Order: sequence, then structure tokens, then C-alpha cells
Amino acid sequence: MRNTCLFVFSLLCCSNMPVFTNAQKIDMMNSLPQQYNSYQATDWLDYEGEALYDYINGGAELYISYGLKGMTGCKYNGEGLPQVTVEVYEMTAPENAFGVYTQSRDREEYEYGQGSQSFDDFILFWKDKYFVAISAHGSTPESRETLRHLASLAEGAIPGEGAVPSIVDRLPKEGLAPGGFLYFHHYIWLNAYLFIADYNIVNITDRTDALLAKYGPPEARCYLLMVEYPDNAAAQAAGDQLKEKFAPEMTPANPIIQLEDNTWFTLSVKDNQLHAIFNGNSREQVETLYKSIHK
Repeated sequence: MRNTCLFVFSLLCCSNMPVFTNAQKIDMMNSLPQQYNSYQATDWLDYEGEALYDYINGGAELYISYGLKGMTGCKYNGEGLPQVTVEVYEMTAPENAFGVYTQSRDREEYEYGQGSQSFDDFILFWKDKYFVAISAHGSTPESRETLRHLASLAEGAIPGEGAVPSIVDRLPKEGLAPGGFLYFHHYIWLNAYLFIADYNIVNITDRTDALLAKYGPPEARCYLLMVEYPDNAAAQAAGDQLKEKFAPEMTPANPIIQLEDNTWFTLSVKDNQLHAIFNGNSREQVETLYKSIHK
């Protein structure tokens, strides 16, 4: 998902100006250098509300759907060197920072923060209620070393950690593609991996937790949707809608159905949780994943 998210990486970081508005942000700023090696911090940025749309230039919906509070920063420039930028996005809660991270990474690393991903020209990670992106417009030995140094400083400036949403613990591990799930609570991301419907078919709101996960190798991939609702009635209503669209003939005695496109599908609702498996390549594949959910 790297290309999807690079367009939202722009500019951010520190100097002695008190741009941040609370103690934790002030600590972040004071932890990042005004100068490092041949780089100098320049071009201060500070955005909230509607101004974020102009800054992120078409990518604001991603952050705002996860409760973005604000972003601030600056560029790092050095003569003859690729520009380095640091961005620290403050979300309303740790689970939202985690959600943005799951939208941005395509593999799991833990070098920085509570989950990270690194390349020669960018590093991203999440920690507590912050999503951090540090990028360079090119790659040289000095820019790569600077990226790593700034990532370490940014990580250290965030004193706490946040809990991973509990729904993640219920995700079956066997067969899960590396970095292959999204956490969200806005229905716009329901079709991120696989088109399901052009409307909010399972009633996802900011009061629901949802995961969309990829299982199996690319040539035999299926998708698991898990949604946790505030109550049992909401889960059942969403399950009824999904069943009506995809498999009205499904019964408790025959819970795995082959659809018109020859893929296999199943759906279950238990208490306040909905589970649906899409795009199964065989009955056996879907049955194995279904059993791992309900064991």
C-alpha cells in the first residue's frame, strides 16, 4: 500500500518555536533538532480543521476518518541533499493512530514505535495517539542516516503507548498475509481490498470496530471481514443485510455458499460480532478459516 499513502506525506518537524499546543507536543518539538549534519529545519507548518484539506491535498479523508486533531511541522533541507520531511499526526485516540498505520504499511516491523515500516526514502510508525511519517525526496547515505536519527528522536519524544484494539486479537493468524489487514470504523474503507458494496451495507459507524484481512497467497486470496457492534441487535441487523445481498439461500445447515462468480462465501453473527468471508477459492479454504474464527 506504499504508493497509496506516499501522496499524503509532505512536511513536518521542529525548531524552537512553540507551535504545539500541549505538553506532549512541546516535548516532541524540543526533541527534534533545528540542525542535524548538513540539514537545517525550515518552512514551519501548523494545520487544523479545514486547512488540513489544503495541506494534504486530497488525502485528508484518510486521517479525518480516524479522528485527526491536527498536524504541524517543517522541512529539513541541506545543500545538494534530498529534502527530508517529518510529519506527526495527532489522532483522538491510540486506536485511530493504529488504524492510519494499518492503512499505510504493507508489512510488519517493530524498529520504531509500536509498529513501523522502513525504506531508504521513508519511515513510518505509530505510537500512542500519534502516526509519524518521515520521508525524503530521494536517497543518499546522509539522508538515510538522517531519517533513522529523526525517527528515533520522534519515537523517544512520545512518552506513552496505546493499546491495540482488542478485535485484532481475534484475527486468525494462520494464513494471514504479512501486513494484510486494515482496522477502521468508517465504511468508506470497506472496499479497500475488495469491492463489497457501494453503500454502508454492514452499518459501520464510529461506534463499531472493523477489520478487513487478506488470507492465502496472492493467487488464491480470500478476505475476512470482522465487525464488532455496540450490541447484539446491531450485529444481527447488519448480518441480515449482508445475507440478503450475497446469499439469501444460506442456512445454518449449509453456511458456506458458492456464488454466481464461482467464489465461496460464508457469514455468521455471534453476539455483537459479524464475520464474513469473501472470494473463497474453495469450500475447504473458507471452511478452514471459518473454523479458526469459531474455535
